[in-house]
Amino acid sequence: MTQKRSVKRTILGISIIVLITIVTCTIFIYINLNRLLTNALHNGFNDNLISNVYELKFEDLEANILTGSVRVLNVKMYPRDNPVHTYPYINSSLRLEARKMILKNVDLILLLRSNKLYLEKIELVEPGIDFTIADVNPIFFPFKEKEAAQQEKTDKKSIESYSLKEFSMKDASFHVINLAKVREFNIQRINLTVKDILIDQQPGRDKISYAHFDFSIGELTGRLENKELRYINFKDFKVNIDSLYLEETQDTILYHFADVKTGIDNLDIQTADSTYHITMESFNVRYDKKSVELCNLSFKPNISDAALQKKYPYRKENFAGTIGNIQISGVNFDSLIYKRKIVIDEILLDDVSASIYKDLTKPFPPDHRPEYLGQQIKAIAWPVIIHQIKATHVNLVNTEVKPDGGIGKANIRRASLTIEHITNLPTVENLTVSADAYVENKAHAYLRLGFDYNKPQFSIDGKVEKFDLTDLNALTNSYAPVRIKEGIADGITFSGMVFKTGSTGTMKFLYHDLVIDMELEDKAEWKSLVLGLVANTYISSSNPSSANLPERVVHFEVERDMRKGYLSMTIKSILDGVKETFIMSKENKKAYREAKENFKEKAKEEKKIN
Repeated sequence: MTQKRSVKRTILGISIIVLITIVTCTIFIYINLNRLLTNALHNGFNDNLISNVYELKFEDLEANILTGSVRVLNVKMYPRDNPVHTYPYINSSLRLEARKMILKNVDLILLLRSNKLYLEKIELVEPGIDFTIADVNPIFFPFKEKEAAQQEKTDKKSIESYSLKEFSMKDASFHVINLAKVREFNIQRINLTVKDILIDQQPGRDKISYAHFDFSIGELTGRLENKELRYINFKDFKVNIDSLYLEETQDTILYHFADVKTGIDNLDIQTADSTYHITMESFNVRYDKKSVELCNLSFKPNISDAALQKKYPYRKENFAGTIGNIQISGVNFDSLIYKRKIVIDEILLDDVSASIYKDLTKPFPPDHRPEYLGQQIKAIAWPVIIHQIKATHVNLVNTEVKPDGGIGKANIRRASLTIEHITNLPTVENLTVSADAYVENKAHAYLRLGFDYNKPQFSIDGKVEKFDLTDLNALTNSYAPVRIKEGIADGITFSGMVFKTGSTGTMKFLYHDLVIDMELEDKAEWKSLVLGLVANTYISSSNPSSANLPERVVHFEVERDMRKGYLSMTIKSILDGVKETFIMSKENKKAYREAKENFKEKAKEEKKIN
């Protein structure tokens, strides 16, 4: 019994000693854990090739044994003043400062034993990163080199394979100076979350994948020197990507993703010469819905049209305008990304206000030979298929400085525009443009153009509903010393074909009770023209002239100025038809005499029958 008690006491004593030792070691390790982990983190960083170029510092480290998390305060990583080893291919640098870095689910034992950092999540709180980019293809870190290219032997490792459950960055700020492209950006309130990251770097091939990517920018301000765009600012930029896989070689990038959403608000851009100002309220892309939406897009000059024209020695149109909403649906993003082929079902534009200003006193640019719309689309480099573009609530003002120095102005209001069959691929369909608008907000007009993709030609079909001719005085007065005192247009219909060198077609312009006042004071050129016309003919007050006469249906034929495009030929053809209606050429007079004879013969036959 005495021996048994002695053994028990011995075992109990040993157990107490072991327990005391374990507790003592635990207390010691816990007290010194932060210092040990600090050394382990430093050693782990210093064992990597990056430490040859960059230095890592932090002020305080706190570890939680129960949760396996490590909190590091005031983290700094910056380029060494004197690199341990020189890497000639490194052409850029970065400087990182973060108020707090949190490492979660860290394998503390492995970190202490072998200086290897295995964890599931990294979180940076309020980091600031300064990038200095000195090459078009920036390289910030050293990478694994072939033995033949190494200048010295080293036991340090490069990052070849790396996985991480989650990485997040909260309220970061970036400052980027791009010396190669002469740009500078300040980026505020950056938030980033990336989940299930896998990086696998092999010689000549890098693979990156992650399950989810959330990125947002609160505000970006940038200046771009020696570029067409000088100033750019936007707010609330967002990108969400699901299941990205990227594989990069020296000359190829392969990538795939399940879904992408992106958006931007309050875009503000100034051109390099501060001539134009571009703004946009919002922009959103949805990969899953195959859609793109833009709101309140504006493109306007900062100076007057006259001042802008002084910049150009030749004729050049000034464009300005706003679009309330643009909706692009049925976008084949896969075709665009992988095949560089544009495939879109429909583009809808609403609430469009546009203006065009041109100075006709200036000469055309040398060798200016514009193509028709069909040939312009066919010349687009990328394959294009857009089934329909539709614009509603369109208002357009066209202003011209006429050759005599006067100002001509035309207003198109409450217009709707539809363009169909837009493609540069082989097709049997013609490109069609249909417009429905009010000229000077009074005359309701319809126009349809059909462009041939294979030949430089297009068809014209149109009509204008009944309107009061005096409503167009603002338009006619700006182009001719003519004032319509009275008159009603009962309707206009016209059709024709426009070829490469000219156009031909017919017009029926019915009107009655027309009274015109020619305002010829100080208009010597117009006086001679009008006197010549009066000597040969006169303008009838009605068409038909009476109930006993047929309607005048005239033929028009226009020769093309090869320096002008399809819009000019369309307008010129319509105006020539109007002119022929009022003052007929010999051919139209001859045709009208034949029509009158047929009309009288038909009237006689009907009278005999009755």
